[in-house]
Amino acid sequence: MRKSIVYIFVACLLLAAIPYSVTADATEDIPTNAAATGDHDALVQALAHAELVTTLEGDGPFTVFAPTDQAFSDAGIDLSDFDTPEENQTLTNILLYHVYSGNVASSDVTDGLTVEMVNGEEATFTVTSDTVMIQDATVTTPDVAASNGVIHVIDQVLIPPSLSDDDDEEGDAPTPEELLSMTDSDENGTMSLDEFNAFMNDDEEGAFPQSVLDDFAEIFTNNDADESGELDINELEQFIAEIDAYMIAMEEGPSDIPTVAQQTGIHESLVAALAAADLVTALQAEGPFTVFAPTDEAFANAGIDLESFDTEEELAALSNILLYHVVAGATLSTDLADGVNTVTTLNTDELTITVSDGAVTVGADAAIVTIADVTASNGVIHVIDKVLTPPADPFEGIDCAATVGLTSNGYGFTPSVVRIDPGQTVCWSWTDASMGHNVKQVDGFESGTYVDGGVTSGQPATTVAFHHTFTENQTFYYGCEPHISMKMHGQVVVGDGGVQPAADTKDTEDAPGFVASSMMLAILGAVLFMSRRQNQ
Repeated sequence: MRKSIVYIFVACLLLAAIPYSVTADATEDIPTNAAATGDHDALVQALAHAELVTTLEGDGPFTVFAPTDQAFSDAGIDLSDFDTPEENQTLTNILLYHVYSGNVASSDVTDGLTVEMVNGEEATFTVTSDTVMIQDATVTTPDVAASNGVIHVIDQVLIPPSLSDDDDEEGDAPTPEELLSMTDSDENGTMSLDEFNAFMNDDEEGAFPQSVLDDFAEIFTNNDADESGELDINELEQFIAEIDAYMIAMEEGPSDIPTVAQQTGIHESLVAALAAADLVTALQAEGPFTVFAPTDEAFANAGIDLESFDTEEELAALSNILLYHVVAGATLSTDLADGVNTVTTLNTDELTITVSDGAVTVGADAAIVTIADVTASNGVIHVIDKVLTPPADPFEGIDCAATVGLTSNGYGFTPSVVRIDPGQTVCWSWTDASMGHNVKQVDGFESGTYVDGGVTSGQPATTVAFHHTFTENQTFYYGCEPHISMKMHGQVVVGDGGVQPAADTKDTEDAPGFVASSMMLAILGAVLFMSRRQNQ
């Protein structure tokens, strides 16, 4: 049994003890006097269990704040629960928080006085005209003398701050049945939102740790009321189990993300999937990473059977799904702004995280973050109730020889010129652009004239996934219709670009060039002949 048993009784302590007379022998030590009162049997048994009797029989002097049997009973302490060295150390720590080294009479105590108890932690006194309190406990009978010190009887068990500070974080969450018994829910385990909110705001001490109540209020008020405004209290069971699993895992101390997930016992499917996709080592790296971790129930609901992923293509698909749950960097829920937050996952797809009224949902699947901000040594884990599905690939089954997108300013295609072979396909793709764009064929380089019946992606849009297969040698010229005047053009050069080879034209006697050349030679010959005759 974990030390969290101790924490449960903290929330249940009640002001129940009443003053009584104590008969003590000033010649006897503190444990002997406590045993003789008949109202400190539980304290003496606890001292014996923790092997502290001999210590408090020593010379001292000691000042002991002694809870009554009723105080121990109200705290629900069962010594049989302390059966491991760790639990016994916790009990020792609690008991020594009731002991001060030195002899302090009630008349020595002033309001606001803070002292260091034997366990090394501080306790503070509150003094009024008729009452002395130490922490939250009231001194009902002061100044009971013993041979090695003084006893002050108190009406509550004191809990060291080091334990009470962890109360809300590490305590065992109650079962749904326990929660149900504390509410006015009906026999079907439902209650109205008004009833639930009233219960959450109940000021009765010891009813339920407030931070846990706040978590329940946020989760169930935001997410789990049905149309009739009823809350199914029984649905707390899954939430409580997840909380408990992480409490157990974190007792081991911070480890890397896969190790923490494995230790919880509620992510066995996730860890097995990471192993199948060979991603465990990657997520054990320095990071940091943010992982949205689906529970085993989420994997079961998604119908994922890891045995069916037995080819390279299928394992690549599994890896793509898993990496869609991982974001580079450590992102806490408190880092998110209200509304829609967009992040890029390790599979390069974008993932939306929506914060509304304190509830956090992830992706188009609207997976609910049930446990946020679980710290690991290399990042942070957020537990979710669904497996996230990456956006469908608009070019699935299409072999894109080249993919054209938009420039950063949105006024150009990139690359603006691509070269492919006949029979290959060019894809144009952009998502959530700031302006609408399209692809529309024009009749030449940087032309503003569109080709009738030419290739087009359709109307301008901020998200486009368009492809076209070119079967012949050609140069395909296109532009963006809304931005054609800004020279937003592109080219696809297919093969040789459609350039026609020059004709092989050898001169013949029938060719005009041959006749012209012959005439020129004849004229030159005649001129030369006449020139020679004149010279004779």
